[in-house]
Amino acid sequence: MLMLYAGYPGALEGLRVLHQVWPGPTRARETGGPSQWRARGERLCARVYGPAYPRLVPAVESLHPDLATWMIEQGYGRVLARPGLGVRARELITVSALAALGWERQLVSHVLGARRVGASAAAIGEALRVGAAQADAQAQAVAARTWERAAKSGALG
Repeated sequence: MLMLYAGYPGALEGLRVLHQVWPGPTRARETGGPSQWRARGERLCARVYGPAYPRLVPAVESLHPDLATWMIEQGYGRVLARPGLGVRARELITVSALAALGWERQLVSHVLGARRVGASAAAIGEALRVGAAQADAQAQAVAARTWERAAKSGALG
């Protein structure tokens, strides 16, 4: 139920802002069904999370099995792996959004994921800066810590 109250309101308000600065018609796209979304989602999620993927799904399932299914089928398979914008651009957008929101655990994962799908250290740094510019002081500190942590680990270069 949390998605209904935390996720959807954020999506609605974010799209309102987007439509103010980038108006235009929207279009629905049919991009398959649950079995196709699951297969696409598993491939993309494994690509983004790399060696951490085999641990990710059981960890999310331990929180709630439906959340793991939603993450793979809907989040990765239906949304992030759909045609159109490439995976590198989607990961950089994810980095910016997570930096703005201050979700540190997910931000670290997606900074590493952006690197795995071919984003440059400079592009990741810019995505972090763009997100942090919209954030409160706490989220800005999370973005700075994430950058330092990724740089020290050698993940950025």
